Amino acid sequence: MKYLIDTNVFIPLEPTAPGEIEPLTSAATSFAQKANRAGFPLFVHPAQTTEILHDRDDQRRSLRSTLLGKYPVLPEPPTSARVDRILGQVPINTHHWVDHQLVAALDADAVDSLVTEDIGIHRKAKRLGLHHRVAYLAEAITALDALCDSVPPALPAVDATKAHTLDASDRIFDSVRLDYPEFDHWLTKCKREHRQAWIVRAPDKSYAGVCIVNREDRPDFGGAGKTLKLCMFKISETHTGFRYGELLLRDVLQYAEQNAFVFLFVEVFPQHERLIAFLNEFGFFDLQTNTSRGELRLGKRLAFDDLELASFDALEFNKRFGPSAMKWNDTPAFLIPIKPKYHDMLFPEATCQTQFFEGRTPCGNALRKAYLCNSNCREIRPGAVLGFYRSEDVKGITVFGVAEETLVSHSANEVARFVGKRTVYPLQEIERLCQQSVLAILFRQSRVLRSPIMLAKLLENHIIAAAPQSITKLKLAARKWIQAQTTIQ
Repeated sequence: MKYLIDTNVFIPLEPTAPGEIEPLTSAATSFAQKANRAGFPLFVHPAQTTEILHDRDDQRRSLRSTLLGKYPVLPEPPTSARVDRILGQVPINTHHWVDHQLVAALDADAVDSLVTEDIGIHRKAKRLGLHHRVAYLAEAITALDALCDSVPPALPAVDATKAHTLDASDRIFDSVRLDYPEFDHWLTKCKREHRQAWIVRAPDKSYAGVCIVNREDRPDFGGAGKTLKLCMFKISETHTGFRYGELLLRDVLQYAEQNAFVFLFVEVFPQHERLIAFLNEFGFFDLQTNTSRGELRLGKRLAFDDLELASFDALEFNKRFGPSAMKWNDTPAFLIPIKPKYHDMLFPEATCQTQFFEGRTPCGNALRKAYLCNSNCREIRPGAVLGFYRSEDVKGITVFGVAEETLVSHSANEVARFVGKRTVYPLQEIERLCQQSVLAILFRQSRVLRSPIMLAKLLENHIIAAAPQSITKLKLAARKWIQAQTTIQ
């Protein structure tokens, strides 16, 4: 695996003075150490010299130019007509030009992954279809831990609690107070009203994530029905990229669905671009009704009508109205057998209570995941319904997901970079699988069944002829029967 590091990773990795040690220095150092131990080289792009030379501090500019020389320079860096066509041409030697050179190297497969804290590059990579190969530092660290079979500390489950149990002195609230000077008064109000809250604790027991909600019906933009406001949705700056946001949002959305809320909204300042981009990925959209303080209002609908059901493709429908909402009509469905070992890693919350353990990997606690197998199936398209059948012990369908994208390859590197930010598979396992052709599936977890649909019931109703040994496409009648089973749960 070859990594290309952006200048915003190089600078915290190589501070030029004690006063220039940044909050990202620890993460950058950890990433570099892990990559070095794994034997994965870190490259810089020759275009990055342009950014270094723009520094007006002569001494710092000279020192950083020298430090940049510690890293191997990407040889013969490629250009990409596709990048210019999709992103547009920009003036040479500008910041945007440097960005385009970095993504062009990625597009040409000169490197496997680009590590950057620049959300602008992440947006550009998405337009190019390269988003799964661009990572924030924390995401890159998580991926390295998974690829190198290094098990991170156990992630605690989300704690559902009341606002009055929150510790106002936790450092997660420090940056919130900068945006909202009246925060402490507001938090006291939340505590007195016993508002519902959720906490994700970091390994050191501090708050990695906090969400506080309140019912606030808003017919002016939420329409009729119950509306839930996410009064606070905060991931600690030191824990972004570890999929804590997905872990937290998963439980909040489940709460909203179980309590018949039809609309959610959140207010967020425009400068919090990463949070906005994250919420957009899960169906939150700009309501075009900013607050008096200049906050954007983002909303998400959980209810839909027949016209909307027919209008959106299956993947977009799940994104907008899910995660549990799935489009079954005119949508292919597949059963995917999964061994208990991988089921436990991918779906820790679906493990039966007698064997329950907390999720050991951030990807296992996320809503967006990846699955690898040696199946010859080539029919899975975006939006397809995926029913995961836990083999060997449970022998039943336990989890449903919605396919996003697939890849077929014999190359371990190609598979690793495709599933990079979602993988629970160590590189050694990926290499073993790649002795044959590998089918890699990126998917969104939709729902965990309270009661698995057992093999005996599947056989009794002629859904399948035998326990699935490989990916099995369901016929129309079988698909309708399974849809009915999920509805009654």
